[in-house]
Amino acid sequence: MEARGDWLAVVVTILGLIVGSFLNVVAYRFPRGESVMFPPSRCPRCGARIRPRDLIPVVSWVWLRGRCRDCGAPVSLRYPLVEALTGGLWGLAAWRYGWSLETALGLVVISFLIALSAIDLEWQILPDELTYPLAIMVIGARLWMGPEPWWWYLGGAALGAGMLFALYWLSPLLFGKEGMGLGDVKLMVGLGAFSGLTGTVLTLFAASLAGLAVGLVLQRMDRLGEQRRIPFGPFLAGGALLSWLYGDTLMKAYFGLFL
Repeated sequence: MEARGDWLAVVVTILGLIVGSFLNVVAYRFPRGESVMFPPSRCPRCGARIRPRDLIPVVSWVWLRGRCRDCGAPVSLRYPLVEALTGGLWGLAAWRYGWSLETALGLVVISFLIALSAIDLEWQILPDELTYPLAIMVIGARLWMGPEPWWWYLGGAALGAGMLFALYWLSPLLFGKEGMGLGDVKLMVGLGAFSGLTGTVLTLFAASLAGLAVGLVLQRMDRLGEQRRIPFGPFLAGGALLSWLYGDTLMKAYFGLFL
């Protein structure tokens, strides 16, 4: 069984690399209002169509040394990173949950979160066209599947979105500026339903801790920019996946310190 699980993780990792290439297209074209299907991938500088041999995930970028074959324009490091991250997380999910509906749900959620995180990092937006389908899909799935009863996951959605909405509403009153976007609130509906009640608490804690640490480092380096804010979506995504993959282990270790 263990060998079968290892092979499943390898196969899913390879499929994840391929899906990662598509997620790059989504992250680049979607905020620009372009079709993610047509036309075929082209160099944004010279317009040359990218050849099939140059579309091999990660490998092609390394082989071409991060440049367009035709004009030599640099190709962002984001492309191989998204491909590698998708493949790695897909494989980890398959290794963790095996051949199951929970794995299938996780692979879809991972794909949404990677695309949303890439968009949020570049544009500082979380499009409704992605957050709404994510929330609807996860809530629908959690109504009939999951290790906990359905109300556990709906409670997570309400708790997570409610806490972020309260922060969104209170920040202008307390600090004189917006501290949380509504896109983060909408994203948290899906993430809360995905993680459940305790998972939502862990998601918010991990995201806040990581966001604070990164924010302090960027502030120290004077890299926060004029708005002096960083997108929170990627931290929420990371916290949710950490909770989903290792939440039980982390919670047991935490309570083990006191019991």
